[in-house]
Amino acid sequence: MNVATSWGRIISWLTAHHQATATLINPPATVVDLRYLEAAINRPLPADLVALLKLANGTQHRAVRGSLIPTRFNLVPVKDMLSTRQMLQKIQHQISGSGPWPGDSDPAGRPSTDWLDTFLPIADAGDGAFLYIDLRDGDQSGCVWEWDAEGGGESAPWWNSVSEMLDDVAAAFVDGRPALQIYSSGAVWPAQRLSPQLPEIDDGYLQWFAV
Repeated sequence: MNVATSWGRIISWLTAHHQATATLINPPATVVDLRYLEAAINRPLPADLVALLKLANGTQHRAVRGSLIPTRFNLVPVKDMLSTRQMLQKIQHQISGSGPWPGDSDPAGRPSTDWLDTFLPIADAGDGAFLYIDLRDGDQSGCVWEWDAEGGGESAPWWNSVSEMLDDVAAAFVDGRPALQIYSSGAVWPAQRLSPQLPEIDDGYLQWFAV
């Protein structure tokens, strides 16, 4: 399913079921925003990320109580993508020097405990964890991972693309199909399994719960 269709399903569900989150979705990113983002990371942006940003420049994520994206994340605008990326780059440089690091030459989809310049944060959990896009070259370029403050990106991609992530979220909202089912099987990364997730309004907040 394409980004516009999935995003439309997400917005329709939020409007009907959780207006508080719907009202905190930002207007589309500008052409200047997109050019600045691409220039800052010095790599082409995935087409599906561009399509999403042309629909909504993230959310007012610091104001959102609850989470739009499983398991506990909210999409961030371009300016926060870049400020978070710079923060994580600075931490990486303090820990390991200026690089390059072993993971730089790996294809996209390979685990890395180093924060690489080819990683772009797109969502924030507010607790030191982020979702990011892996922009390294390879068949899995554009896949979406979790970055954890302690373990880095040690697991495996949660989704193969932004469009797959949005389709998974939309299906969970509208069709009641649990998100992250493929990851939960253990086939992707046997050392860790995530339980399939469904959204629920809990104490007035949109949350994701294991099923």
